[in-house]
Amino acid sequence: MTLAERLKTAYRALFEGARFSTTRSIVIESGPRDARFDADNSTRLELVRKARYFEKNNAIVNRMADIFETYVVGAGLQIQHVSQDEDWNAAAKVWWNGWERFPDIRSLQDFGTLQSLIARTWFVDGECFIRKVRGQSGRPRLLVMEGHAIETPPDERENPQVIDGIRVDSNGRPISYYVKHRKGRNEFAYELVPAEQIIHVFEPSRPGQYRGLPFIYPVINTLHDLTDLQSLEMQAAKDAASRTNVIKVQGGSLDLTQLRQSRFTASQSMNTGATATESRAEYYRDVTGSAPIVLQPGDDFQQFKSDRPSVVTREYWRYLSELACTGCGFPLVLVFPDSMQGTVYRGSLDMAAVFFRSRFQVMASALREVHAYVMGWAANGGESALSAKPEDWANIEIHPPRAVNVDVGRNSAATIAELEANLTTQAAECGKQGLDWRAVLRQRASEHEYAKQLGLEKEAINEPMVQDNE
Repeated sequence: MTLAERLKTAYRALFEGARFSTTRSIVIESGPRDARFDADNSTRLELVRKARYFEKNNAIVNRMADIFETYVVGAGLQIQHVSQDEDWNAAAKVWWNGWERFPDIRSLQDFGTLQSLIARTWFVDGECFIRKVRGQSGRPRLLVMEGHAIETPPDERENPQVIDGIRVDSNGRPISYYVKHRKGRNEFAYELVPAEQIIHVFEPSRPGQYRGLPFIYPVINTLHDLTDLQSLEMQAAKDAASRTNVIKVQGGSLDLTQLRQSRFTASQSMNTGATATESRAEYYRDVTGSAPIVLQPGDDFQQFKSDRPSVVTREYWRYLSELACTGCGFPLVLVFPDSMQGTVYRGSLDMAAVFFRSRFQVMASALREVHAYVMGWAANGGESALSAKPEDWANIEIHPPRAVNVDVGRNSAATIAELEANLTTQAAECGKQGLDWRAVLRQRASEHEYAKQLGLEKEAINEPMVQDNE
């Protein structure tokens, strides 16, 4: 059915939302189709190009990327080994902590930094790729790649089994990825990497979507408009700042160019009958100086005043900022902290906490795959100290970072109450702060023992680590 036929049918539609109207702008949409065609390679790359530009040059987007990092991975998500063998768990944690120091094959960044980098890239580009590789020593390493590194080779662009750099099987499941390598200035080579060696960090918004889109994709034009408005308003403010005074003479306004021309002079008759010629520039400079202003007959002096940006303009900017934040899932109060009514403030932060918790699950899923790859190598012969692994060696827990909150003291009291009621665990609460619960308990026990030696156990530690049940 052609567009004209659809419009004719829509005019008789029973749903007002489907009815065509000449009083509204036309929604340009070819019709429902698969996500791979709506977000094809050229569309996705254009969205990514603009998203990266705004991340570099727009304070709102840069701030949202920072917030996304903070509440999705925090100080670095901690992996807790929870197999039935506690001795193996402790040994595995020690080895894992050592591996976390240098997990990246092409940098000296630690695992916590890599997590922040992955989260930020995911927010800006809509996706991030992690490739499982080996270092020169044969130990497992990671290679973090941006989305433009996955691309369809020129000779595969007509292949229906290759979708935006991803080769799929007959069921549509990814089986391999084309990784682009630069060979020269404008020369590239493509490597086909099996899917089991690639971790694709993204969150599709539609079934059948193979590539991620920037979080800001629905509000890119809003951000663009806001940037343009601010730029134009700044130009107007600079122009107003350069025009401080207005002098009106009998023949109209005095032009600035004329004011600077020495030949623009004024003549007046003296009491003696002689004619005196004075530079007009000198005259008005004297008039507008710190001395009392004395105007010639018919002249008028006004000081220019600018009221821009107006209150209405600023409110419109705020509205556009709210649209930009809301379109990305952020309440405005996170990006622009401001005074709000208490329950509304808490409600906004609670919604934000749920938003970040959902994104955390995507990151946690990727980290579980990283752990299975790295620890699998160590437990299956790569590290002799871990060779006597239990059957459930792969069992781990990953706890989210601290949620967005407005009342730390109230939340702390609630956490203490939950610990006492056994509704949460030390592992869960320590994980929110990026800490290892075993290390925390060992430190507490060490402090308690030292306080006992000094006879200060009651003052130093409120309650003993283990209470006698007798």
